[in-house]
Amino acid sequence: MSLDDRDGQAVPLDLILGPHQAATVLTRIATTFRQQDLLPEPVALRLACERATDGDPLVLAAPGQVWELRDGVDIDDAPAQRLQVHLRLTDPPMVVVGDPDDPTGDGELDELLIEVLEMYRLVSWDTRFLAPNPAAG
Repeated sequence: MSLDDRDGQAVPLDLILGPHQAATVLTRIATTFRQQDLLPEPVALRLACERATDGDPLVLAAPGQVWELRDGVDIDDAPAQRLQVHLRLTDPPMVVVGDPDDPTGDGELDELLIEVLEMYRLVSWDTRFLAPNPAAG
């Protein structure tokens, strides 16, 4: 298991999603690597596992997730203590996020470059937002 260089903590996808859905997510990431980067299947799967376990938002960020500020990151440098992802945009890679702890409940959303999530760690993922397995038809 790869450890995240930023805080020494691996992202426990199997605990966040459950083992079956974690495997499905990793397979989809690997498939994307195979298709976009023309990587052999074993290399794509290894890369998918490493980057997902490292908490790389470029491969993980998706609607239904909550990301929490990493230990050691100054809250003054971040948009909020926690961010909830509502939408992922691709060009450039961005996310539409809200503060799940906003006491006003006004639902204000912001567009952020996906790199902002590098200050955060994935803490939950609402599985209702996971797309059905395309192979399942």
